[in-house]
Amino acid sequence: VEHAIQLLGGAEKFASRGEALLIKPNLLAAHKPEENVTTHPAILEGAIRAALDVGAKVTVGDSPGLGSLERVAKKAGLSEICSTYGVELVELGSSGVGNFSGKTYKGLELAEAAVSENRVWNLPKFKTHTMMGLTLGVKNLYGCLPGKRKALYHFRAGQSPESFAALLLDIHEIVSPALTILDGVRAMDGPGPSRGDEVKRSLIIASANTHALDYEAMRLAGFTPEGVPTVKLALERGELKPEDIEVVGDDAEVIPFTPAPGSPAEFRFVPGPVRPLLRRILHPFPRFDKNRCVGCGVCVEACPGEALKLQGSVFIDSSKCIRCYCCQELCPHGAVDLPTGLARLRG
Repeated sequence: VEHAIQLLGGAEKFASRGEALLIKPNLLAAHKPEENVTTHPAILEGAIRAALDVGAKVTVGDSPGLGSLERVAKKAGLSEICSTYGVELVELGSSGVGNFSGKTYKGLELAEAAVSENRVWNLPKFKTHTMMGLTLGVKNLYGCLPGKRKALYHFRAGQSPESFAALLLDIHEIVSPALTILDGVRAMDGPGPSRGDEVKRSLIIASANTHALDYEAMRLAGFTPEGVPTVKLALERGELKPEDIEVVGDDAEVIPFTPAPGSPAEFRFVPGPVRPLLRRILHPFPRFDKNRCVGCGVCVEACPGEALKLQGSVFIDSSKCIRCYCCQELCPHGAVDLPTGLARLRG
């Protein structure tokens, strides 16, 4: 992490003595570091040390999709790092929520701490995502929506990856992180962002330009902009110009990731006019494994479309399901699967 920041000109470019600095890791839910769901504690430690070395007043904050920040950060190994360096761990939204407007979405309720702080350092985890193709820098800032507001905005964006990408770009523009550091040492592919397979990617990417970082990570995963809607939209808006990206540091080879089932990346090689139709046909509804389901109700509470009911086991109303896969992301027991292949066409 220190080397990556030095390649960009040093931490003093992204933080100043006495300046408030919020570091935003990826803390989706309570997972151990070796599960590759959350930002690894070593990445957070490197960022904290770099910021403290220039005298910044550092806090670490997020708003997990499931569970309290205290519980999630402890299991992810981040609480110990914060304690070691005397850095406060704050739940985003606990100190206030403000209304902000982007290009597409008005009245976005974002945590004041993520917008009012002088600087934000963004620490995403490199992994596949069922709705966005990949979880990268822009997607990680969705955690600046506190608590249950995430489900509300998932519902507002609907089942269209393009409309959700517009929401994410709005949040990114408002938060405007000074620095993004992608944890790709041990990444995830397949059914991400919480149930995929480990990829020993051995990679850290840092940039002051989140869109440029996302584009480079996308390329190194073997994806195209058609498979990562946030990158595609940034290109269309002119907020990303690949020809202007300068890559410094070690060479990195392309290691193709297996796309998440039903994600835009799974259909990235399908001709443009056919792609939307094929996605509608093969975009899978989640399925619930009765042998793993314990009836905890986490998926029911997390569902933006209120498509799930707990009736002994989980019942899904497909007419309400927006196929955002929050249930699959947040199920603590791995009881939600996304069918692949022809299994999607059955039942």
